[in-house]
Amino acid sequence: MIEAYTKKYWLSELKDSAGFLESLYRTTVWDSELEFKTEKAIFLGFYAIRKLRESKLLSSVVCGLNTSLISHPIRDGVVLNKDEHWSKKYNVGQNDEKNLPLKTLCDQFVHSKIYSPFIPEGLGCLGFFFASDSECKNQVYYVQLIKVVSIFLSVVHDNKIQLKLDVNGAVITAKNIKEHT
Repeated sequence: MIEAYTKKYWLSELKDSAGFLESLYRTTVWDSELEFKTEKAIFLGFYAIRKLRESKLLSSVVCGLNTSLISHPIRDGVVLNKDEHWSKKYNVGQNDEKNLPLKTLCDQFVHSKIYSPFIPEGLGCLGFFFASDSECKNQVYYVQLIKVVSIFLSVVHDNKIQLKLDVNGAVITAKNIKEHT
């Protein structure tokens, strides 16, 4: 449980994480320190949201948020405990659109067995592949980075926020990020 008097600190941490994560669109050098900071921001953020929700410190508007994302099914005949990279176990050429409630999304990250930032060559981070230890037996999810930032800021501002991407050549930014951070 999170005590009500600490809520502002958790929200401040979420706001900082949202700003940091949004900056990943413009980061073209990916190193181990940046990978660590990204994973820390993601997991601490979803853990904070989960604990705030469990402590009944989030409004019904925020608790009712659903996130649209993509799922990729596990390949036929895959042996899960085989020492093979996770991406070889899923059919990333086949995808289904899914909507996950906030609670489910948080649980998938907090209990993830698969967590992998998606960083195409020459670009910054665009999103994340993830699946909990139980869900990875069926599918792996992919969520866009902008949606994670929008979720974090929605919790901070207690209102649904949908950031939009602005693409200018190789420079990607969230159009309306300044008004929310």
